Amino acid sequence: MPSHMNCCFNKCTNSSRSTQNLSFHKFPTNESLCKQWVELCQNDKVIQKFKNHGSSQVSKSFRICSEHFKREDYVLWTSKKKVLHKGSIPTGQQLISPKTTHSNITTWSDMITEEDEAVANNASWSPRGTPNFDLSGSGKLE
Repeated sequence: MPSHMNCCFNKCTNSSRSTQNLSFHKFPTNESLCKQWVELCQNDKVIQKFKNHGSSQVSKSFRICSEHFKREDYVLWTSKKKVLHKGSIPTGQQLISPKTTHSNITTWSDMITEEDEAVANNASWSPRGTPNFDLSGSGKLE
């Protein structure tokens, strides 16, 4: 395994060497889910590898960084570890760019409160009955 990882998402320049506190996620080995990731990342090398060798080889060879997933895609989110829900799909763009947010957020861990960590680590947590809590996600900006 290489000593550092690069995000294979089209136009993303993040690598584990240059950007701290990012997670790099393997492609899923499930063929249909992997195909969705491949199509979204728009990287010719990834597309060719998938066409020629299938999802298991793509999963071994390529990674997508955590900037391409929504916060709610994670079942666990701490400063040390970020775990995606099974079946999560990356978005077509970078959601949080360290280049634009580093001035007001020192590290990714600053975005996480103790309550968030408790929520992430407690599978039985459910949202409090607040009228403005939007479960559908339709009220959120894409």
